[in-house]
Amino acid sequence: QLSGQLSPRLFRKLPPRVCVTLKSIVDEEFLWAGHIFLGFSKCGRYVLSYTSSSGDDDFSFYLYHLYWWEFNVHSKLRLVRQVRLFQDEEIYSDLYLTVCEWPGDSDKVIVFGFNTRSAPGLQVNMMLMSDENHRDIYVSAVATPPPVPSSPPGEPHPPGTSPEPGYVNYTKLRYVLEPGEPPEDLEDDKISLPFVVTDLSGRSLRPLRDRATAQGQYLTVEQLTLDFEYVINEVIRNDAAWSRQFCSFSDYDIVILEVCPETNQVVINIGLLLLAFPSPDEEGQLRPRTYHTSLKVAWDLNSGTFATVGVGDLTEVKGQTSSQGGWRSSGPSWEGELRGVVPGFGGPAPPHHCGPPPGCSLKVLADNERYTWIVL
Repeated sequence: QLSGQLSPRLFRKLPPRVCVTLKSIVDEEFLWAGHIFLGFSKCGRYVLSYTSSSGDDDFSFYLYHLYWWEFNVHSKLRLVRQVRLFQDEEIYSDLYLTVCEWPGDSDKVIVFGFNTRSAPGLQVNMMLMSDENHRDIYVSAVATPPPVPSSPPGEPHPPGTSPEPGYVNYTKLRYVLEPGEPPEDLEDDKISLPFVVTDLSGRSLRPLRDRATAQGQYLTVEQLTLDFEYVINEVIRNDAAWSRQFCSFSDYDIVILEVCPETNQVVINIGLLLLAFPSPDEEGQLRPRTYHTSLKVAWDLNSGTFATVGVGDLTEVKGQTSSQGGWRSSGPSWEGELRGVVPGFGGPAPPHHCGPPPGCSLKVLADNERYTWIVL
């Protein structure tokens, strides 16, 4: 029989054979260039980073680049690809980036960049939703490096290869009004997603109006949109036990948990930071407090409708705002929850990488499947 306590210090040290420092595998010039390292790719072969740069004046816009570094524990990281994100967008404020990889698709990654127009503090408006619910969102779909054998250390790239990707899709969300509507009437805003489709020679492909007259190869594009802010309000209003306490939400974080091919449904977790009144059972003066919770919904891609899967309890968050980011849903594992939600689920949750909150830094980049950590 064992008794007593173990010191937590025993678990703070990492085995040297699986732990390398970032400075030992990255040249100092890249660190001075402001690279923000996100983590390992799904395959474990690459380490991902991005840079954000802007001019010195107030009117210059930000440029974002994503980088793939080939990882070898016995040598320095080797840059194999870089690509500019959000091409042709004039971004005048710093973005929070998330890089997503799908479990069944290793050919591309999806990069989300968003800016929350949040004030320094959270303010309660009981009549109107806060302006913090509005955000600028940018999306890029970027091809990953091809699965070719890596070159030995010190050797140049094979002839004919290029660090630029073979495919990049830039998506821009643009809010437009119906023709003839007054500019001040924002009740029925529509969303337009303009994009250009080209063949391998760069020639534009025109939209096909009549499928029956198509000759040869053609591309069909179908689009479904889901208004998450509408979903959040509807789920809280109809399915949350604490709906009467709810005031407004200030920020949210979206994670796609699983795509079910059998039912053609997408299971989504929405991490939510909100203001709500405490329980009526509590004593004292009842003032709104900051809480976080999670909502899980299933989105039917056949009909475009959504259904509530689960609503979490309210957990109070003291002294934390949306810009600090510690409440986000990027940390916990959903494997146990998914087995009860998704029929036949047996794999890990889709990997995704989020940049650290402003003013903070990640401590390690962990590849838990291969037991390798990079210490920052």
